[in-house]
Formats: sequence, C-alpha cells, structure tokens
Amino acid sequence: MRLLKRLQRALREARVEFGTGDELDEMDRILEKLPGINEVYQAVLNDVGGAGCRGVGPEGLSAEQIVKLGILRKRLGLTYRGLAEATGDSLSVRRFLDLRPGERLSRSAIHENLKRVNESTWELLTKCLSAYAVKQGYEDGKYIRSDTTTVETNIHYPTDASLLNDSVRVLTRTMARSKAIVGRAVEYIDHRRRAKTKLYRIHNAGTEERRYPYYLELIRVTRETVRHAEAVLEILPQQVCADFQDILQLLACENTLKTYIPRAKQVIEQAYRRLVQKEAVPAQEKIVSIFEEHTDIIVKGFRDVVFGHKVSLTTGKSCLVLQLRILDGNPKDSDLVPEILQNHEATFGAAPHAAAFDGCFASTANRNLLKERGVQEVTFSKNRSMPLHALVSSPKIHKLLLRFRSGIEGCISFLKRIFSFGRILDRSRETFAAALHLGAAAYNVTLLARYNLARATT
Repeated sequence: MRLLKRLQRALREARVEFGTGDELDEMDRILEKLPGINEVYQAVLNDVGGAGCRGVGPEGLSAEQIVKLGILRKRLGLTYRGLAEATGDSLSVRRFLDLRPGERLSRSAIHENLKRVNESTWELLTKCLSAYAVKQGYEDGKYIRSDTTTVETNIHYPTDASLLNDSVRVLTRTMARSKAIVGRAVEYIDHRRRAKTKLYRIHNAGTEERRYPYYLELIRVTRETVRHAEAVLEILPQQVCADFQDILQLLACENTLKTYIPRAKQVIEQAYRRLVQKEAVPAQEKIVSIFEEHTDIIVKGFRDVVFGHKVSLTTGKSCLVLQLRILDGNPKDSDLVPEILQNHEATFGAAPHAAAFDGCFASTANRNLLKERGVQEVTFSKNRSMPLHALVSSPKIHKLLLRFRSGIEGCISFLKRIFSFGRILDRSRETFAAALHLGAAAYNVTLLARYNLARATT
C-alpha cells in the first residue's frame, strides 16, 4: 500500500542513466583525445589573462573548464545564473566539469571567464573538431553545401522616436551619476520625462501630420541633452576625487559619454533627414540601436526585415559546421562562393567533389569558377537557365544533390532552436561573433558525441 513518506531514505546514486548525461560523458571523452586541444586551451589562457599570473591567490578556473562551461551553456540553453545552479546540483554537469566535492561556481566567475574568450579561440576549437571528424571517418570534405541565414541582435524594434528617447535617457542617467560624485560642477537639465511624454504621444498619434510637431520637439530635446553631455564631458577630466572608487566611477561615466554622444548625434541626424528633409536615408548610413550599433538591416527578399547580422554556413555530409562567417551588411549570396571554396581548400587541401548551393548563389561565373577549381558536380536549387549537363553528370546526381542541399535547412533549424542562433543576447560585435562560433563548436561536439554513441550501439 501507499505510505505518507518513505521510512528510509534511498542511497544516492553516483550516476543516473539518461540521454543528456551520456552525451556529456561522450563529449568529455572527445575533448580528451581531440587533436590540437592543448593549443585551444593555451589560447583560452591567453584570452582570459591567466598565462602570466603569479602563483598566488585562488587557483581559478582551468582552460579546460572554461571551454566546457561554454559548451554547456550553449548545449543546455542556460543563462549564466542557470549554469551556476547546474554546477551545484547536477551530477552530470559536475562530472563533466570535474568539480571537487563541495566545489561550485558563481555566476560572476562563469560570466567573467567566458566573456573574455575571443572568437578566434572558438573557431580554432571548431577546426579541431572537424579534424577529429575526418579522423573518425564522419567527414571527408568531398561533399559540401552552403546557405545563409540571419541572426538577430538583442535590440527592440527601432523607430526614430525610440532611438531619440534612448539617447536622452542614457546620457541624462550618466550625467546624474557623475553629478552625484562631483556635485555642482556638473550642470544639466533632466529631459527624460519630457522625452518619454513625446514618445508616448508619437506612438498614439493617428496620422503623420499629428506626429510631426512631437518629433520636432523630441529632436530639439535630444540636441539640448547632447549639448549638456558634451559640456559635462569637458569638465569630468578636471575633477579631483579623494576616494578611489569615485575616480573609477567618474572614468566609467566619461567612457560612457564618449561612447554614446556620437551615436546620439547620428540618431538626431538620421531623424532630421528623414522627417524634416523628407530624405530616404540609406541602410548603411542608419543606426538602429545606440547599444548595439553594429547591427545591420537585412531585408529577406520581399518578406520581412531582420535587425542583426547575416551569417554564411557550410556543412558536409556529417552535418558538422565546416565554415562559419559573419558578414558585414547584406551582400549578395552569389559573391560568397569564391571565399567558401578558398576556405575549404585551405582546410582540406583540395576542392570538394560535389557542391550544392541555394538558388541565390547561382551564377554562370560561380559555375565556371567551381568547375575550373576541380569541383565535378555543382548544383543550385534554382539553376537560372543554366543547362543541367553543364552542372552535373546526370539528372540522378542532380536530384541527389538537391536532397543533400535541403538537409542544411535542418542543420540551421537545430542551431537556432538549441544553440541560440536565433538571437544573441551578448553585447558588442566581438562578443556577438564569439557567441556564434561557440554555438557552432557546441553543435559540432554534440553531433560527434551522438555519432559515437550510435556507433557504439551497433
């Protein structure tokens, strides 16, 4: 019969059999025998600044643990806080990280270490995983497929009004912090409430004629705030503080003003050109966020607009990511083929036997280039009037390559759903690129672990 509670507690199991735990154990074995992994660990130490530390103080995280923490964060889809909690109560995670009994990691320690690792280090890890796949027979580089996708940055939908309000809010907040330290030497007028009111009225105005005077007032308020911020920026270096913490805070305020004043000026200029001068501002001259100024405007055909970056992906028959490139702006897909072929030749030492591309890559110049470099079979999902016999040796090969090319859509979907390729929450262009390359490395090691587990069961 059922009891209210168990009379005797069960013994704690050292290991629980389940899918993710088996994958983590296999990932650990892969990283142990990965060719070139010591070079990756040395690059991690150089990035986090641990290569030349003196032998005093706490030991800190090892390079191996930092790499594994990055893989865990992407594979499990955890925040820094969630990852810190997993290191304390998950047996599989603790075994994967090789933590001592009673040892747990803080959120700040995980964040500070992972943020310092450069994209080149994660890219090196991806190359090592590709070499491991070749050694194990999962990949040979003879068949490749390429496509592009978009990855969003962590910004709100940009409008002229919201960008102007953001500029007023950030500059005024920074001036308020500096005034709290130095006192009356900092003089400014707080227009945050006024700007927020104009933003509200712009969003609720029914017609363009009603919005126009509110826009003019919001532009004027933002210009006045920028003038105050420039005056404060000239004053701050002359201030003397006795407290060391106050000096650090003033330096932080000064750097913040130096960063956001030029961006606020660009926001004012583009709003004035569009609203007052009725000028169509080119996409390359626009700024869509004062926080993520590197964000590009990407129009996906005639469908929708994405605010982020365009990414080029190349995979092989193993579905591993062989190439990942973050593009500037929104270049044509047909312009990417020469670099894709060049990078593949540098990695595998020869051109692939067959290459399958999306229809946007199709052009006679690309077909000729691929054929001249030794690619025997070339297929585009849309051939654009190119005869089939000039691309492949037979219609059957064409159909097989079309099916092969469509498989990259599933790879992209897997990357977006599990490995955070839909939207990157990390700030700045450098950390955005590092997060993408880390996601690709975590994706590759996950697939390799699954391949090894499947091979062991057969």
